[in-house]
Amino acid sequence: MQRAWDRFYSGKFEDAIALFHGILDSGKNMSALYGRACASFRASDYEAALEDLSALIEADGKNPDAFHTRALVHGANENYSLALKDLKAVTKIEPGNGEAWCDMGGLYLILEKYAEAKECFEKSADIDKKCACAWFGKGVVALFMKEFNKANESLNVALDLDKKHAVALMARAEAAFGRGQKNEAMKDLEKALSIDEAFFQTMREYMKEGKANMDGEMDDEAIF
Repeated sequence: MQRAWDRFYSGKFEDAIALFHGILDSGKNMSALYGRACASFRASDYEAALEDLSALIEADGKNPDAFHTRALVHGANENYSLALKDLKAVTKIEPGNGEAWCDMGGLYLILEKYAEAKECFEKSADIDKKCACAWFGKGVVALFMKEFNKANESLNVALDLDKKHAVALMARAEAAFGRGQKNEAMKDLEKALSIDEAFFQTMREYMKEGKANMDGEMDDEAIF
């Protein structure tokens, strides 16, 4: 079993699937079934992952890991209603699961249900006050609601907890633009680029345009 998980954590998902499959061939093993589901998910074989996860849930209707992972698979498939249903199942089984509340908040953001998203992120932050993801989520909700000062406050906390959270820097930049603090916004964008240059290379042209047109207004969806 450990060998299969080692392959999984090394990013060798097809090898992990084969090893987990071999364990299952020798007998019923719920841990191996879950492992194969996770490996299939990471290998983008969503159909196989859903089949294994549904089998796990049928065998044990109170398995939070199976529900949570199935929610992620549904989310990857953009089947948000089923993803939401599974995340609600997780929080019912484990009300103190901050990660599930945070994921649910992200899902509500996608669905543009900002009040629900805010509530989920706040619950996640209450469970774990050091969860940068929860504070980031709170900041993003405030951004979408044009509450730029509140967004800045939450994003400051997120960045105190994770100084290399490049997307949080970009979000804080948008909050700064919203407050008319364009120089501060450009500083945060530059920091984000320095942290993950490959990911944010598409921002280079925007940075150039921003510096050349400091009096221009930032588009509402320039970052998100």
